[in-house]
Amino acid sequence: MSNQRFITRFEDVHSRQRPVAGVRGDYSGNIGSHNIAGSGNFTASGRTTNYGHITNHGITTNNYFTDTNSGSSGAEILRTLYTSRYQSHLARVREPAAGTCTWVTKHPRYKEWLRRKTTALLWLSADPGCGKSVIAAFLVNHLKLHGDAIVCYFFFKDDNEEQRSPTFALCAILHQLFAQRNSLCKYAKKAFKAQGKRLTEEMDTLWDILVKAVAEGGCGKVICVVDALDECDEGALAQFTHRITSLPRSKTPNIQLKFFVTGRPYHRIERQLGPRTKTIRLRGEDEVRAMTADVTRVINEGIHDLESIWRRPGRFGYLRKILVSSAGGTFLWVSLMLEILNASVDDSRETFTTLVSTAPRDLPLLYTSILNKSPDPKRARRILHIVVAAARPLTLCEMNVAFRIRRGHTTMRDIGDLSPRSGRTVKNLCGLFVRIIDSKVYLVHQTAREFLIQGNSAGRGEWQHTLRSMDSNFILADICISYLSLQDFGSRPLSMDSPNTHKRAREEGVRNFFQHYAFLEYAASHWASHFRDSQNRQMELFRFTRVICQRGSGRFLTWLKVYWENNGQYCPFPNDFTHLMIAAWLGQQRVIKRLLKEGGDINARSVEYGTALNIAALRRHRDIAKTLVEGGVNAYIGGREYNILLTWKSELVGN
Repeated sequence: MSNQRFITRFEDVHSRQRPVAGVRGDYSGNIGSHNIAGSGNFTASGRTTNYGHITNHGITTNNYFTDTNSGSSGAEILRTLYTSRYQSHLARVREPAAGTCTWVTKHPRYKEWLRRKTTALLWLSADPGCGKSVIAAFLVNHLKLHGDAIVCYFFFKDDNEEQRSPTFALCAILHQLFAQRNSLCKYAKKAFKAQGKRLTEEMDTLWDILVKAVAEGGCGKVICVVDALDECDEGALAQFTHRITSLPRSKTPNIQLKFFVTGRPYHRIERQLGPRTKTIRLRGEDEVRAMTADVTRVINEGIHDLESIWRRPGRFGYLRKILVSSAGGTFLWVSLMLEILNASVDDSRETFTTLVSTAPRDLPLLYTSILNKSPDPKRARRILHIVVAAARPLTLCEMNVAFRIRRGHTTMRDIGDLSPRSGRTVKNLCGLFVRIIDSKVYLVHQTAREFLIQGNSAGRGEWQHTLRSMDSNFILADICISYLSLQDFGSRPLSMDSPNTHKRAREEGVRNFFQHYAFLEYAASHWASHFRDSQNRQMELFRFTRVICQRGSGRFLTWLKVYWENNGQYCPFPNDFTHLMIAAWLGQQRVIKRLLKEGGDINARSVEYGTALNIAALRRHRDIAKTLVEGGVNAYIGGREYNILLTWKSELVGN
């Protein structure tokens, strides 16, 4: 029997003894394609916790206060399905200018799709910056106002982990459907009773619930508007599109469930959505006349607003011709130019004409021009590193902390002024390259992200393709670890386990704690994923992780409690983990090797989880389990400690 085979058998035996949490074992974080809910994760039936799912907004409705099998009322199911703030995602999209987007509703392909009595898929493709998301948002409202269908929606976005996952998309669609037709919740009761809140991680289960509810529920037509397929997690997109395109060939081909999707005209999306026999394609990239007409309407509205701001009615009409001739059918370029004009301190014809006529027509050159005007490029670059690497858009309060904190800071007081003025700092340093919406910081567009991140081709100038993902994650990992290392958390740790305190009082205490420590939720939930994605640079931070991974310390228990709740752990909270154990849990191979080399109590045991080797087996980290076995770490099974290597050798002798 090989060493690896013995480890595999040990994993199988041990995972049967105590199921593990519903997070993939081969990754540590919760970002990008590394930890997508519903991607085959194994789950646990361990005890539930008594504290809500923690966010920087306090306790969300997607919490774990109740036992997962305590019941299956419609209200519980709705709370469970509310896994993302899909309403605010829609609110991120700009309002369409008057008269724009209507061309889609008059197009023969759209009419064909809408006219079909059974399932149908319409794909609107268009190039970057051509207003696909605005059209999708317009259609959500248009279909609600001018049709008899139930309308549900989801907007994918690459800058937010909530908006990358197709399981989150299905949860959002089901939440909207059940909220409008509460009686349909019955189609989720069986799955909810069997799986509890973990059903939100299972794409097959969610899809089956949706199809059955629409097919049998008597709810009539259901239309799902799904924006930006190209920004969905690439690893899970194929599963999602396969289900949509397979509807006509399913057991319920006559179901009144339609999808309107948008996405860039990429070959991989075209391949997944299939031929015209499956998908009705509306090529926005070919609708030059309609797009140009809409761009002109946006320009007209922008000029009217500009005249109102300067109180110069009818005086800026000369800009119309210049803007229309320069726009190239791209809404993004026009919106940036209108913002540049709005920001001008001089409204003279000469100034406005110069601003428009000298602005680069090419988006990358325009982005370069915007960033070149930063008064402090070094500080602007730090902000951009943070925004690009962040697992979700940071609030202004979070950005303020992240931007200011340095490795040498030891207390909150050292960080300095944390008044909510960082919006001005961000805008002053990065200009129009960033936007602030609902007190959150975003890049101006997905193309801005692509402009910054280093790829295969060399960039032009000082900004294009200059940010390496490894470096951005290293900076954010350093920020998170520095924050979690503050003495405040050692002397005043987060308390969540006071059995004599009323639940509501405990919740209020947690909220107050998060209001005081604005960056704690983010740092605790995501430091490990940024550490992992720092790749070859991660061990530069190793000595600083010792401080936040010291067994039983206030710092360690504070961040671990937040991480445990926010990453959906269903099994008991470990208040006795060592650094080696948490490294095994998080899948930190380099850290494991360093800790084993240093020695110490490598066979320390957690009451709930056993040794680091037990934990690696639970998480199915095979490479780490192998490293631990070879490093002399024992396993604890059935009340006894085993040296796996010796056991393996004795089996060889016996055979």
